[in-house]
Amino acid sequence: MKPWKHSFKNLRFRQKLILSYMVVVLVPLLLLGLYSYYQSLELLQKQAIQGARETAATVAGGINDNMVRYERIFDSIVLNPEVQRFFGRSYTDLTELSSDLKKNVDPFFTMVTHLNKDVSQVTVFTKSGIPEYGNTIQSFDKALQAVWYEQASRQKKTFWYYRQGEFAAVKKFPNIYVHEDTALLYLKLDPSHLLDTTTIGNAEHYGFVLSDHNQNMILEKAMPNAAQSGITPQELIRQKDGFFSKDGVSYIVLTQNIPIPDWTLHYYIPAKQLSVDATSIIKATIVVVAVCTFILFVLIWLFSRTLLYRIQLLHRWAKQVELGDLRVSAVSDDHRDEIGELTRRFGKMLQRINELIDETYKSKITQKELQLKALQSQINPHFLYNSLSIINWKSVEIGARDISHFVTTLSKFYRTALNRGESLTSIRDEITNTQSYIQIQSVMHDYEFDIIYEIDETILPYSTVNLTLQPLVENAIIHGIDMKTEGKAELIIRGKRNNGDIEFSVEDNGPGIDEELQKELLSRPSKGYGLKNVHERIQITFGEQYGIQIFSEKGRGTVMKLVIPIRAYE
Repeated sequence: MKPWKHSFKNLRFRQKLILSYMVVVLVPLLLLGLYSYYQSLELLQKQAIQGARETAATVAGGINDNMVRYERIFDSIVLNPEVQRFFGRSYTDLTELSSDLKKNVDPFFTMVTHLNKDVSQVTVFTKSGIPEYGNTIQSFDKALQAVWYEQASRQKKTFWYYRQGEFAAVKKFPNIYVHEDTALLYLKLDPSHLLDTTTIGNAEHYGFVLSDHNQNMILEKAMPNAAQSGITPQELIRQKDGFFSKDGVSYIVLTQNIPIPDWTLHYYIPAKQLSVDATSIIKATIVVVAVCTFILFVLIWLFSRTLLYRIQLLHRWAKQVELGDLRVSAVSDDHRDEIGELTRRFGKMLQRINELIDETYKSKITQKELQLKALQSQINPHFLYNSLSIINWKSVEIGARDISHFVTTLSKFYRTALNRGESLTSIRDEITNTQSYIQIQSVMHDYEFDIIYEIDETILPYSTVNLTLQPLVENAIIHGIDMKTEGKAELIIRGKRNNGDIEFSVEDNGPGIDEELQKELLSRPSKGYGLKNVHERIQITFGEQYGIQIFSEKGRGTVMKLVIPIRAYE
């Protein structure tokens, strides 16, 4: 026996009770504490990620607002009547052209750049033959030579261009006077101003990349350590929302759509920036668990003291009886629970014993002793049931459902096993006894094997010899389940009609048993209900054509069959 088992066995009942209560209560309490801790931590992390998502949405919103503003600048230029008239008119007088330019067009373009600091240049590339004027008016031939022209000419909407630090917007310039696109409007923009206006919080903690609908990079704002980490814009563009790692560093990527230019913002931030300090959560969890543990310990100690006082009193009375004092007085208990019932029955037992002793003559001492043993044999099962009932009631009272279930199963097993001293029982009770035994074994084996029942319900009312299936199951567990070293162990219990008889089988998927052991199991005498005992009782009751057969093959498991005739149970 293991040292800890030996130590637990020698503990006082009160110590066992307190220890059991503490284990039953503390394990769920600790699990609840751990669950609360991880749930709180997960909630805080979700809040941190939500904060990052809101930041990304704000950044995307700022960029989108700028895009809307640029579109409005385009509209203000295109819809200006003086600008429309100037580029839609065919000038023959250069003096008049110069006057209109300096009076209406140039001041308006200058005002646009002054009011919008990020617009550094407004240029019209025109086909109308108007002479070039600085950066304000350029020949359309120069637009044809620009690297952006081919893509811009295919666009019906605004074309956004970014390359090697140049950030610009190009749009066709329709003229109401000639009813065709005779020019291109070009805005040169400052990308740094766009990025600065979207900076929120500490810029060192995050970065982003803007991409178009073809996943081409438009703009980039990298973190200061992005180059050292080896992160490239194309890597970020390909990432979906979630986590990704680069050189051992974990990042969170969040994407936001920017509707006006149909861009996508790829916002990224190191995951450690969103890590939550769990120290306060751990401290709070420990304090709550510790306080609850202390309160529970005090309550359990007080409860066990109250409960065990009556058991200790009964123990003292029993010890007096053991020492020969059968005249124990005041053996009574006015409580209506199981302990009170047990005490009263103990008192009645003493009273009855004293009555028997008083009535017995010396010549009948031997006979009376036999009667006393018979009386005790009737009391002991009832004492066992009452004791199990006490444990079950107390387990339910403290919420120990697993202990209650185990005790109920054990009580059911002994009830069907004792069978009121009868040798025959119904198949229904025999199955119940076997199921109770298997449930107990499952607990003892930590649920290491599966159990399958295939019972024909029409056979349940019929009769069988008491305690025939349980020994078969016990042997299957010992020689099959316990010996299995690989894979999941499995036990199958079958019961069915077969050619006017009833056939039971107990099958395991263990390593199998050799022929020598098969013969030994059916011939070896046993102090209890071994297979030999079961086989002989069946043959004595039903005839030699019935009994047990064993079929086994090495490595493929064992099947034990039990055949009995169909007999009504009375």
